Amino acid sequence: MIEKIGRASYVAGKASSSLPCIKNLVKTQQSAFPEYDIDWQGIITTWAAEDADPSRGPFIARRFHNSTFKYLVRATIEERLSSLGVEKWRKEIQTDVDGRCWFIRYREGSVRLIYSKLAHYERLSKLKEAASLLELALWKTHFEDSIFTEKDICRIKCGSNVVVPNVLSFL
Repeated sequence: MIEKIGRASYVAGKASSSLPCIKNLVKTQQSAFPEYDIDWQGIITTWAAEDADPSRGPFIARRFHNSTFKYLVRATIEERLSSLGVEKWRKEIQTDVDGRCWFIRYREGSVRLIYSKLAHYERLSKLKEAASLLELALWKTHFEDSIFTEKDICRIKCGSNVVVPNVLSFL
């Protein structure tokens, strides 16, 4: 449906009137049908690749105006961005989306870069969480078995500085 609206209202070289319609559709889907999982990454990657395909003629947007495409990329990564635990990573990806050139010829590379960077930061976030949980488990085990009552001493002597880096190297 979004593709049909984008294609029907886009006039090459002019502002797209489809942006308000697409914003409304995306908001409606996210609020009324959150359980309906849409593979936005696959869809947007496909659209960008099709628009940049030189065998289809000159670089003319077949689907969306630059600002509409940028909005779609930003709206569809919003939930994934909010799950990142490090504010610096979120801001970096948001800056990349805002600073990218969303012209037809650059869309495919820009989309690939944004999604790969987001996936990389998601993996790092999971590793960070795993390291924290492992350190807490080691600390708790050492604290329960220790004669020391001070938490700081148990934390220092629990061995997490040796165990955590060695375990993370296998993840």
